[in-house]
Amino acid sequence: MTPESRPRPLQRVLRAVDSGGLPLLLLAFYGAILAGFAPLELVQDSWLTLVGGREVAAHGIPHHETLTLMAHGVHWVDQQWLAQLAFYEMVRLGGLRLAVLLHVLLLLSAFALVLAAARRRGASANAVFWIGLVCVFLAPWGWQMRAQSFAFPLYAGTLWLLIADSRAPSRRVLAVLPLLALWGNLHGSVVLGAALAALRGATIFWERLRGSASPHWKVRGALLCAAPLAALLSPYGAGLVGYYHHMLGSPLLSTFVQEWGPTTPQKAWLFYAVALATLWLLGRAGSALTLFERLALLASIAAALTAIRQVVWFELTAAALLPVLVTAWRGKPADAPAPRWVGRFAAFALIVTALALLSARPGWFDSRYPAGAEAAIVQRTASPGTRVFASESLSDWLLWTDPKLAGRVAYDVRFEIMTRRQLQALVDYHHRAGRDWAAPTKGYGVLVLDRRSDSKVASALRRRGLHVAYADRDTLVLTR
Repeated sequence: MTPESRPRPLQRVLRAVDSGGLPLLLLAFYGAILAGFAPLELVQDSWLTLVGGREVAAHGIPHHETLTLMAHGVHWVDQQWLAQLAFYEMVRLGGLRLAVLLHVLLLLSAFALVLAAARRRGASANAVFWIGLVCVFLAPWGWQMRAQSFAFPLYAGTLWLLIADSRAPSRRVLAVLPLLALWGNLHGSVVLGAALAALRGATIFWERLRGSASPHWKVRGALLCAAPLAALLSPYGAGLVGYYHHMLGSPLLSTFVQEWGPTTPQKAWLFYAVALATLWLLGRAGSALTLFERLALLASIAAALTAIRQVVWFELTAAALLPVLVTAWRGKPADAPAPRWVGRFAAFALIVTALALLSARPGWFDSRYPAGAEAAIVQRTASPGTRVFASESLSDWLLWTDPKLAGRVAYDVRFEIMTRRQLQALVDYHHRAGRDWAAPTKGYGVLVLDRRSDSKVASALRRRGLHVAYADRDTLVLTR
């Protein structure tokens, strides 16, 4: 091809858009959902991410807890420091709208990667669209803006590289190692990516034992099996070993924190339906997948069963591999190309979505939080000695809106840095169990309660003589 005959950049983009068709339309639909529900995506973990980023920017990477009182001074490994810093810098540069836009782009890029991986593996456009549409709704709690947002495209990219290597072995798969090193500073789910890489390394050696030779199999197999070491390339270094052991092996989290508990049909019925369909398809058309691909699907199902927060990784794995199984089971039909307008309409919709987020009024993003309570809280916490006991859904929001409360708030959503005794006391408090159920609130002059989750607790505390300083439909500020 002569330089004159090569397509220009704009022409290449238009060709990619025209050929995107249904998958691109699905991305536009997903983007519209994420943008439309943006206020619901700002949750307690979102505020924790921003508060953590501000702390890193101001004081460097933390090693001991300073923000809350119940865990004050406890050794604290902030493994997600880089994601927190990135989101904080987005807010500093362009407000919440820029941080939310980054969050949406991260989720969309992850989904785009797994859809592209499915198409590259030979799945039909129709299968990619319909399976992907189901996967969009598998784990809506994964839409929340948090440090985990950065992990989604890294998981998708790692999965694609490993899938590609299982089909056409190449040293290109070693690109997962720097991805894991970056991921190890963004979110703890890097252990899943490292486990997938090690799984691919093990299958390389298994294939060799079965007599199947692949290029550079020793180097690829050994380095992929050692991939978990890449997750330790962090300022915390080997200290992360204890962190991962605690996060993955501690029974406290699964006992006291709902998202770390096992996945049940009542909590995620759609996951169970798709998981059962996956097992059925593996039995019918499993030969269409490589050994690694089959094991990756089964491993993602097993991980999702252990904790509801892990369903999001099955969602991405299923979006990449289930369309391949469906296409093989049905017999690959001839893909009729979608009309050109479909891809162009989808691209236009994605641009409109981004512009809508950037032009939204700033107060819309955090409209679920009680701006009216801020003045009452500031007034009653003016004395540096006043301590605040807040519902976990509001504690990090308080720390974000009023940095002077650092070191004066009882606790936040980092339950992993609390003791079993402290966690049990909080459980008793929320359920008003025992005669001394209100003990955790003693010594706190201001209580900020979420009436959506703590309405009965709030009523009981008022009967004990606490005064109402502020009240609205969702929030109650009590003083002694």
